[in-house]
Amino acid sequence: MLAFLISSSPLHAQNWRFGSLDDPAEQTRSIRWDAFTEFTGATGVSLIGPQWRGMGRLDVASSGTHHAFRIESSLRSGIYGPYDPETDDWRDALRSLDHARYQPQGRGRYVRLGPLNRTRFGSGHLVSFYSTEAAWDDRSIGAEVRLQGRRQTLEAFTSDVTRRRTSGARLALSPFYRGRPGLTSLQFAGVVVQDEGVNTDTGRPFRAFESEVRMTAYRSGSFDFVPFASLAWLPEYGQGVLVGTNLENANFIDVARLHLSLALHYNSSDFRPALFGAFYEITGPGRGIAAEGESVRTDLSLRDIQRGNSILFESRILFFERFELWYAFQRYHGVQRLSEYHLRLFFHARNIRFSVAQDRRGLKGFTSLFGELGAENRMRFQFDLRLLRQVWVLMDAHYTYREAASTTDQTLYSIQRRFDPVLGLRARF
Repeated sequence: MLAFLISSSPLHAQNWRFGSLDDPAEQTRSIRWDAFTEFTGATGVSLIGPQWRGMGRLDVASSGTHHAFRIESSLRSGIYGPYDPETDDWRDALRSLDHARYQPQGRGRYVRLGPLNRTRFGSGHLVSFYSTEAAWDDRSIGAEVRLQGRRQTLEAFTSDVTRRRTSGARLALSPFYRGRPGLTSLQFAGVVVQDEGVNTDTGRPFRAFESEVRMTAYRSGSFDFVPFASLAWLPEYGQGVLVGTNLENANFIDVARLHLSLALHYNSSDFRPALFGAFYEITGPGRGIAAEGESVRTDLSLRDIQRGNSILFESRILFFERFELWYAFQRYHGVQRLSEYHLRLFFHARNIRFSVAQDRRGLKGFTSLFGELGAENRMRFQFDLRLLRQVWVLMDAHYTYREAASTTDQTLYSIQRRFDPVLGLRARF
């Protein structure tokens, strides 16, 4: 009944930063004659850690008015035999799915299957840049769902559709909504996130809660000024308060979407803003990061985090389906290295396509971005270039993680570097 009421209501302004909702690399077509299906077959070499292997790759992509999907399948082998992590688990077949989404134009419904890499709830106080790709060989196929109506929005995600792991839901209500700025635009939201794979000291699943309020205080042309406040807490751990404001434009002269955000965090001990983020799958309770060749955790566990404050600055510009620049830096003010940085860069033209995604933690001030990368660093660089007609060169480089050591109390991960340059043929129909 809730899904029917939401999906059948007229739409109002959306939070476009929910997951891959408007990811320029995955969009459906707005008109039928712009739909396509694309096949790519390629071969080359692959470097994982210190070892080179031969590699074969097959990609299939399609985009229509209601759907879009991409399947990326690869096999590697060398003098020591096949690369086992690609074939040692029945889930490896599912990991060929990059994304599959259903999003009818203008109906307020969105469903996506595939690894998660940018899931966010609201202002991102609890869930921001959440990813299931941190340990690439063990990445899970998650799901995102959004149903939106005139006065209510339901968003939900799960990290793994094959088993019960991390999942969350956000319900937002605008009881007085009339399409105008001011008090009638007040929106109240509640969030709950639960990790079924982790139990607290009382034996209950690890949970987090958030309550949020926001409103469109002022509108000038198509720009909205949106202040917000949020309270988040982790039972048996700590809590935090977030206050800030957004300046946003969902459709600037039909070519771009703009977003600026400035916010202040006030955190107790045992609490980390955006805990469910880019590193959660490898640094959540019972998990941690070790430097290469070592078996000692280098990042801070949740219990070790002290009280502190931080300032978040975020900016994003999106030229529909062509270009995206998304930058976020959370500057922590305290003795611990808890600052965070996120970058998403994408460009697509007829003969070239590239994307960069980077997430870093363990930072101090802004200048620390130019220092050593450290162990808390994830990065992916993808580059496709047409050489001649259907001949393309494709490159995919990763800073990812692999499981390094495991005990009854903790699993540690260390950095794994990957580089895949291949040459192939691409045909579009």
